[in-house]
Amino acid sequence: MHTNDTERRAAHRRAVESAFERISAGRSADVGSLVTEDLSFELPYGLGRKPMRTEGRENWLRLNEQTWPAFTRFALRITRVHDMLDPDELIVEYESDGKIAATGKPYRNRYVGLFRFRDGLICAWSEFHNPDVPAWAFSPGD
Repeated sequence: MHTNDTERRAAHRRAVESAFERISAGRSADVGSLVTEDLSFELPYGLGRKPMRTEGRENWLRLNEQTWPAFTRFALRITRVHDMLDPDELIVEYESDGKIAATGKPYRNRYVGLFRFRDGLICAWSEFHNPDVPAWAFSPGD
């Protein structure tokens, strides 16, 4: 592995860490500086277990504006990072810890994210999570 590849991987990891820190601090709009203008964001298990894809930084930022008010708190924590052969790709395992505003239920989920980078910015983010967690957390009752 070339030193340049090692440095690129480290910079990419820092970008994901920074994105998660900003989201956890309630500053998701500030993540815009870490993603490309043509960001592709995918949730294979979106609402109702239906795949959801958003293209473009502005569309992704609007999605965030709609998503985060549903939580009274939300934080992400990286648990493991897997380097790929391609230094511009990372697989990241992470966890969330939050609380749903409407139900008061905790929101704790585990994720596997595939991140791709171009020119030091996140250009693609595919996020896999347990779809049963949001189905339970957002539903009234126990």
